[in-house]
Amino acid sequence: MKKAQKHDWKTEEMPLETETFSMEIELSESEYEQLQNGIIPQEMEDKWFIYFEEDTLYIHRSWTGFCIYILEFPKDFQKSKRFSVIVNRNVKQHLETDIEKDKIMITILINQLVNRFGNGELMKQYLQNNI
Repeated sequence: MKKAQKHDWKTEEMPLETETFSMEIELSESEYEQLQNGIIPQEMEDKWFIYFEEDTLYIHRSWTGFCIYILEFPKDFQKSKRFSVIVNRNVKQHLETDIEKDKIMITILINQLVNRFGNGELMKQYLQNNI
């Protein structure tokens, strides 16, 4: 599997309108390495382009190239399990404004990257507030 790199897809830089928060997630060493492979969309239905560069995971919408999330992992991530998130708050690029929903979406995306199951329940939680 080819490791995703920034030049593999059309990307836009994170806009000036952002919000920052921190998260914590438990990842094994092998899952953390797997996370660093990212995702290159293969089909029209693939909604995300994700790549890892210098301890940072960049998450872009595949159709627009808009940067939605930047996850900054500390050098000692395996010990702390905590990382910081910069989220796009430009309403023309990303409509979500709820940090808790952003955390759920990030968890879903990380689970996909490391081949974890259980995203169905997380997606229900995410969608409950949209009804």
